[in-house]
Amino acid sequence: MAKVFRTETLSLSDNIRLASSGAGAFEIQSAGGSTLMSKATIEADISSLQAQRVIDESDTNTEISSLQAEDVKNESDLSVDISSLQAQRVIDESDTNTEISSLQAEDVKNESDLSVDVSSLQAEDVKNESDLSVDISSLNAAVASNDVVAISSTVTNGSDNSGSISFGRIFASTPVVVALLRSTDASDPIIACMVSAVSTSAATVTFADSVPSANYSVELIASIG
Repeated sequence: MAKVFRTETLSLSDNIRLASSGAGAFEIQSAGGSTLMSKATIEADISSLQAQRVIDESDTNTEISSLQAEDVKNESDLSVDISSLQAQRVIDESDTNTEISSLQAEDVKNESDLSVDVSSLQAEDVKNESDLSVDISSLNAAVASNDVVAISSTVTNGSDNSGSISFGRIFASTPVVVALLRSTDASDPIIACMVSAVSTSAATVTFADSVPSANYSVELIASIG
């Protein structure tokens, strides 16, 4: 059977003492009687640790709440940014559509202008062709009515007449003939000439003097009407 010892102070090798300080209380003392530890200090340390734990938990909760609030703020900012980007996208798409519509309208205008230009050129071409036909018809009519022939005939060096110059055709009646004598060399003298004979198919031109070179030719025009 175990034995129970009762004492106020228990000395352990005279270095540390375990003493009773009251009902349910104890102290651990040094050899000199100084209190190293007691139930009260242990309970105080435990209370201090519990209080610190409460403070730490409060700080932790505050930080969690702050982080949650920051997360909510960030999500809100992100939503605002997304909404802003979506709004900008809508604006950009609208601007792009406007530019495309403008380019399409400009393209239609350019095609219209090109069609007008082509039509104008075609109309001008038709007009020019018509004018050309009229001019050709007019020339044909003038030739038919005036019956004109123009001839250039070279002259042999030393000759005093052209000899018979053929019209290349036969007129219906004797034509009116005009002739002149010219030289390709400006140093050659000017020599007068006259039409000395005319028929419906040829004419002869006589010179005032014999030509001094082979640079001369007779320019002759014969016409009726």
